[in-house]
Amino acid sequence: MLKKIYTHLSDAIEITTCRAITISIMVLFMVSNATAFDFSVISNASPEVLQCMEANLPTELMELVTAGKRPAERKIRKKIKTAYESCLTDTTVSSGFILYDGPLFDAMSQIDETVDMNKAMENVRKAGVNKLALFARSRKKLHQNEQEVLRLAKKNADLVILGAPKYFQLSGDLTNNYIQATISGIKRHDYQFIGEILYSHADKSTGKQYSSGERYVDPLQPGTTTLLTAIAPLNMPFMAHWEPYAPERDFPRFHALYSTWPDQKFLLPHMGFASVEQLENFMSKHPNLYLLTSKKERLMTGFSDPKKRNMIGAALLKGNELRPEWKALIIKYQNRILFATDPHMRTLWEKYGEVVNNQRLILGQLPREVAEKIAYKNAEKMYGVSINQK
Repeated sequence: MLKKIYTHLSDAIEITTCRAITISIMVLFMVSNATAFDFSVISNASPEVLQCMEANLPTELMELVTAGKRPAERKIRKKIKTAYESCLTDTTVSSGFILYDGPLFDAMSQIDETVDMNKAMENVRKAGVNKLALFARSRKKLHQNEQEVLRLAKKNADLVILGAPKYFQLSGDLTNNYIQATISGIKRHDYQFIGEILYSHADKSTGKQYSSGERYVDPLQPGTTTLLTAIAPLNMPFMAHWEPYAPERDFPRFHALYSTWPDQKFLLPHMGFASVEQLENFMSKHPNLYLLTSKKERLMTGFSDPKKRNMIGAALLKGNELRPEWKALIIKYQNRILFATDPHMRTLWEKYGEVVNNQRLILGQLPREVAEKIAYKNAEKMYGVSINQK
């Protein structure tokens, strides 16, 4: 009798145990699915990790990485994740760098209707930035977002320095309508600088794609001359964007532009995504050229055309360390380099504090006097505004 009871209990326990194990497996499976690896983390990895992955993955997989897309095939997901984790281990740099903790004047930022503008200004303040050079993005038509940004600047008068809006519908030359709108805006709204003009801008994976593979405006066409002539008496900074993927075409033109207008201050966003050697060539010849550090702290991998992507210069940071060659260039031209972030879309405004900390990491590896010039003093001179001015 006892034997039968024991056997019955054993069977019951075995069944219960099996059910418990089955339920546990199901729970683990559900949890693992619920916490699936976030592939957008990879696209925001450090420059060195991305460089390492690019050396270990085919181009088509790196395009998925830079776009932050989760591959449909499990085998591909595993391959990318494995490369990421391996590179993350291989490129880890010991911490111990001291972040620059002084004032900041962000010399370049832009905003449009896709961004919560009030929240963006909150993020700027939370990041410890004292002044912000800001302009509206007019993607579809002239004056788009202009009034909204004017109101935003009025609400944040202690923070914002306004520039003329950036207009996207330009090709070949600056249009008369754009020139007139810009000159009129300077008079009516007291804009302090010319917002970014895209002279040579390769298609990016997150932006509009053109059959030519680029947005292009020739800086030597009459439109640029007309605008520069109009602002010449105003001592107004001019933000001219170029990239190094077509040096034979573009470099002679920009050398000519800077030489023709020696009294005009030109700002180069993202340090042109150029190399140390390319920038040394420009900076040594043109004392009216100034560099903005925006987007240069990381490796810019978002080019749609891999050939163009391969022509850009190295990032400022290698892991957490400022590359020695960049440090030497920055110190040499310390009076003509300005801290900037250029958050041009919603995700970058949301990550504004993180971007600023990366720049503080760079500044912290420079002599204090040099760091302060780049962080805010050069921008104060450029825009004629003190960081303490209300």
